[in-house]
Amino acid sequence: MTGTLPAARILRLSNYQTIKSPVSRIYPRSQLPPTFRAPHNRSKKPRYIPLRRIFPGPPLQGQTLDTDYFIAFHDQRNRSVGGEDNTKLPPEHHLFAGYSKMKCWVQILSTPTADTPGTTLLLHFDSKRYLIGNVAEGTQRASVQRKLGLTRVGDIFLTGTVGWETAGGLLGMILTLADSTTTSNEGKRENRKKGSENNVPVERSWLNVHGGKNLTHLLATARRFIFRKGMPLLTNELTEKADLKRKDGEPTWKDDRIKVWSMVITPEGRSARKRSHDEFAESTLLESADGKQETLEQQEDRHDQMRKAVVSNMFDSDWRLDALIKRKLSEVKRPAAIFFRDENGTIQRYHGPTVDEDPSVPDIDVLVRNPWPGAMIETLPPTTPSTSSVCYIMKNYPQRGKFNPKVAKELGVVPGKDFRALTEGKSVTTPDGKIVTSDQVLAPGKEGGGFAIIELPDESYIGPLLAREEWSSKEIMPGVGAVIWILGPGIVEDPRLQKFMKEHSEMQHIVSSKDCCSNYLALESPASAAIRLHLLDSERFPIPVHSNDVPLPNAEGPRPYTKARAGLTLQLEPKLEIQDETIIQHLDTAAVIKEMPKEVLKLAKTAREEVKSAEFQARLDENQQDIPSKDAEVITLGTGSALPSKYRNVSATLLRVPGFGSYLFDCGENTLGQLRRVFGDTLPEVLRDLKVIWISHLHADHHLGTASVIRAWAKETMKEGSTKDNKLIVASDDGMINWLKEYCEVEDYGQDRVEHIILNPASGYDHQFNPEETQRVGLSSIQACPVEHCHGALAVAFALPNGFKVAYSGDCRPSQRFAKIGEGATLLIHEATFDDELQSDAYAKKHSTTAEALAIGKKMNARRILLTHFSQRYQKIPVMDSHGGKDQVAIVAFDYMRVKVGDFAKLEAFKPALMKLYENEEA
Repeated sequence: MTGTLPAARILRLSNYQTIKSPVSRIYPRSQLPPTFRAPHNRSKKPRYIPLRRIFPGPPLQGQTLDTDYFIAFHDQRNRSVGGEDNTKLPPEHHLFAGYSKMKCWVQILSTPTADTPGTTLLLHFDSKRYLIGNVAEGTQRASVQRKLGLTRVGDIFLTGTVGWETAGGLLGMILTLADSTTTSNEGKRENRKKGSENNVPVERSWLNVHGGKNLTHLLATARRFIFRKGMPLLTNELTEKADLKRKDGEPTWKDDRIKVWSMVITPEGRSARKRSHDEFAESTLLESADGKQETLEQQEDRHDQMRKAVVSNMFDSDWRLDALIKRKLSEVKRPAAIFFRDENGTIQRYHGPTVDEDPSVPDIDVLVRNPWPGAMIETLPPTTPSTSSVCYIMKNYPQRGKFNPKVAKELGVVPGKDFRALTEGKSVTTPDGKIVTSDQVLAPGKEGGGFAIIELPDESYIGPLLAREEWSSKEIMPGVGAVIWILGPGIVEDPRLQKFMKEHSEMQHIVSSKDCCSNYLALESPASAAIRLHLLDSERFPIPVHSNDVPLPNAEGPRPYTKARAGLTLQLEPKLEIQDETIIQHLDTAAVIKEMPKEVLKLAKTAREEVKSAEFQARLDENQQDIPSKDAEVITLGTGSALPSKYRNVSATLLRVPGFGSYLFDCGENTLGQLRRVFGDTLPEVLRDLKVIWISHLHADHHLGTASVIRAWAKETMKEGSTKDNKLIVASDDGMINWLKEYCEVEDYGQDRVEHIILNPASGYDHQFNPEETQRVGLSSIQACPVEHCHGALAVAFALPNGFKVAYSGDCRPSQRFAKIGEGATLLIHEATFDDELQSDAYAKKHSTTAEALAIGKKMNARRILLTHFSQRYQKIPVMDSHGGKDQVAIVAFDYMRVKVGDFAKLEAFKPALMKLYENEEA
């Protein structure tokens, strides 16, 4: 987008100086995608609404721009995505005039497993896709495994309540879609420069996300760590109030392919007393930030617009990193980078003191980088968790009958424009004055095929769902041939649901639930890799815990539903039918074993014989007799960088030290699923032993699984017999802590039982535990240091009272400060994103190479080194030469690997077999 944008203002009350920032932009909304708002000029710039209101918020912990900031927003009330529209689609009876042979289908992308905790559907049309259901953690990785391109997804319809369990993969999914769009458009631009694609337009991709209350708030909480350009994102929150306002039979949303009716289900016993709109408006008057009176509904609407403005700036801002703005030196605070123009007009870096540091310095004009929009919003409007579950009925448009030109001619219609008018459903007048209607020349039309997608978290939702009027609506139900049920545990055999299914036996019923879906290995590639590694060394490479069979609850007679399976297809057009030939079959483990190269097995056998020899064990005992906690175990849950891939999940490493506790270093998306695959039924014990979660920085691949792990920990430690007063520590920069606090307004995931340790310039980087805390946590200190990667990136060293020390790099360039705080580490866990031959890539992207990581280990005098966080572009084993001597052993991490500190040398013996196994592998 081009052009100069208007400016919002942030008012600093301390001295009433104004600071200009990029405007928070709100797009005009309608029930139609943006491409239908300006069909004759898609490049037309959207309308921007000036911002007028202000909203106060308390300062966050740690570093912020300043105190007493007010965030400016507008108070114009916009209609919702499902509101009245000023743009009309063509009449429904001829939308699919040319689609009599159209094919569309719904395919199940995922069912509940450890890898994919949610149920996700993909609605296919030739030129567009719709993602429906849960976008839980692991959804993105499942799509990669299935080789399903999602670049054509223009709308996401979230079911159920809004929370991390149903939408924990949404942020990662949106990031991938945004990056794919950027890559695609850059390729088109490059080709246009070369003249190979002169006629291919570079179009802006829009993404609409529909879901329940707090959807926009959930996305807006990520404003400090998510920023993309060029992919406008619109949210459409569906509420019970909007449901009540909708006219009978009127769809909530529609485009040129489907019509959608939302059903917002509030569980029994949790509905607020219903009041009329007038009573609601008159009885609740509040004073807004600027002193004006407003109703609670008006306040909620204003808050909603503020959140939408934040989300808009997260995905479609014109902010640039290299843009500098003028400020007075007194307005700038460290650690901001400060520049000035010298006498020749050249921009130079300013290294002098600020006014805060030395009041005697002149208050000169300086240049600073314009803060990106997310940094300008200190706090979001408050919200509360919602228990309402969103369900949908979705239908294709009706297809018109075939036009009969012979009959039209017999009726006196002249071929040409009158033929066209009749196909569009209009009436025409013949030359002799006779009126001919379309039904006289068109064969009977076909009702559009459709389906319902229903999510019921527990039995309290069943009654309100079955009482919905939609089930008997003559405007909605014709053509609806299937119901896909996403059910919570224990309700699939509820008599009310069974009765409903039998009474509506004309529809197909497909059920996705943990009660009837197996915990099979949904990600075949990493599972196959784990099995191959298990054949090499069964002690350190377990087979992921899984089960292909789930016994259904006892019930008499045949069940009136089909069990959901990944890959199961429900064809909607040209006729409705279930197609099971597309079902993803369970991994053939026998075939994986059979395909194992014999040369690799031979090398592995040699290694096993070596490590079992008395000579090897005696040498090992002698070399590490001074290492404390040799039985401490490292479990590498995610060993890849950037985003989940076929073979490696994103960052997470668990350290279990018997007698002290368990410590989780970073917690990327679906870390909980990886824990379930490794520990199975023993996971509750592991969770109860968890003491600290360390988050190294706010890149999405390092922390988007944190809320799920905390929720699982809180649930387990609140059970009978567990300690209910213990706390889980989350230690990180203040940005992560503030995100956890802000997100807890969306759902109660156990935040009230989390203890925060902030390490930053204001709080310091050295946290010492007192004896009582050491007894509870198992640590004597946490010491961190800033590293070169991104804002707030930290490396850390955990020290235990018995002398055991673990140093964790997070993501960074080699750091001498890290080498200092990790001096004498028992275990160093260091990123090695790039192989040595990609040194320039490592420098440009602020990561480390294998040799650089090993050099830090040598400088640190670390006894054991674990390399992890590998580029997802390749699957080969990096070449290593630690030069650390016999007292330093370095190994490479794999997903699901479990290795004790005292066994690093044993795993090192398998290096020839591992190198051979992966010599030809590609990601």
